[in-house]
Amino acid sequence: MDLFQLMDEGDSQRDKALDRLDGIVALYASDDAAVREEAMGRAMIFCGKEWGGYAAGLEALADRCDARDQSLMALRLREEAQDPGCMIRQTEAEMAEQAKTSDEKRAVIARYGSEQAALGPTPLERMFIDAVADWQRDPDMDPWAPVDGWSVPWHPIPDELAHTVAVACPMPQTIADARAECLAWENRLAELEVLGEGPGSATLPTACTARHRLVQLEWAAELPVQSLADFHMRLEYWRSHGGDDGAGYARLEQDFAQLLAQGVSLGGVETTKDKCRRLKLDNPGWSLAKIGQELGISRQAVHKHLKA
Repeated sequence: MDLFQLMDEGDSQRDKALDRLDGIVALYASDDAAVREEAMGRAMIFCGKEWGGYAAGLEALADRCDARDQSLMALRLREEAQDPGCMIRQTEAEMAEQAKTSDEKRAVIARYGSEQAALGPTPLERMFIDAVADWQRDPDMDPWAPVDGWSVPWHPIPDELAHTVAVACPMPQTIADARAECLAWENRLAELEVLGEGPGSATLPTACTARHRLVQLEWAAELPVQSLADFHMRLEYWRSHGGDDGAGYARLEQDFAQLLAQGVSLGGVETTKDKCRRLKLDNPGWSLAKIGQELGISRQAVHKHLKA
């Protein structure tokens, strides 16, 4: 046997060893915990015999992956070489996430009675879909198709579409109600993501997307702040939903000035003056004496607080 034959024979033996190691490492993704554990033990023994250690064997396999343009697998193998067991832990984390998702999916389906009903459109969604279909004079229109050229939430909603979904169901009149409806739409999107392919995979019907955007704008900026509770809810929007363009600061500054102009205390404790103003706003027909009786103060004190 000449030198070239010996070199070929050596390359062939290395490839066979790497093939065998590759097959063992593939078992790290097994559904069976016992198989995963046994595979790692076998890999350690085999790498020790062939390359003098576990890390060296994985590095050799990673080098071959690099040569075959399998860069992601090469990276995972090098991570395993540095942190033995990380590939198995990743498998277990993925399995746990899949199990969690399966449980959530079963819960969503149970809530609606069937997977078809859960996927919708739901009766609430159908109300807005039908309103838009009537306006478009197309009862067979695809609920997820663009309407009047619109489908992307961050683009301005065409006036006619906004009007149609606003009159299909009365728009919220308070920040609390706008927040509640907005969160309900977000919960629906979360359900669809569980039923679909995960985060980012869900889309509401176009009419519902428009409605969601309108109530989101009300929560964010359009409805006036009437109380400290309203201010906190608006702050919640900009903290959890707002972007980084500074628009939220401007809106909150306006809300803050409005509350000060209304005489609302920002300290968290409602003063007697605040209580007088609140009772008068909530009950326009009440007399000063009635408000004083409710608060345990004189009619003159009520007059003084309201005049101030």
